[in-house]
Amino acid sequence: MVKRPRETKIKTWVETVLVVAVMSVGAAPAVAHSFLVDATPSSKDHVAAAPKAIKLRFGGGVEPSYSTITVEDAKGKIVAEGATGKPDTPRELVLDTPKLSGAGRHVVRYRVLSTDGHIAQGAYEFFVDGQ
Repeated sequence: MVKRPRETKIKTWVETVLVVAVMSVGAAPAVAHSFLVDATPSSKDHVAAAPKAIKLRFGGGVEPSYSTITVEDAKGKIVAEGATGKPDTPRELVLDTPKLSGAGRHVVRYRVLSTDGHIAQGAYEFFVDGQ
């Protein structure tokens, strides 16, 4: 059977629409990955005294049971580790830091499991100016 030019154009158009639809559906979940949107103390913050807790807020929901936050003191020693979350704030994690003391640079590292199944990780620093 010989294809007519009009049938070929319609088939090509339908194939193109299908490819674009499949590609856009495949890209949609990437938007849902959790990424850090706010932190207390925040990156490069200078605080007068050591904070009692580190609070991180993400762009999407996170699984506290599979997520962790660590804080290193000015000497690079891990002084706090863990993470807690609450069902009413699924985008937030908190780490109590009762042993955090001393002036200087502190590094916060996080590794979280998003509710969409992807892992997000990163680090930032803040500074305690005095005690």
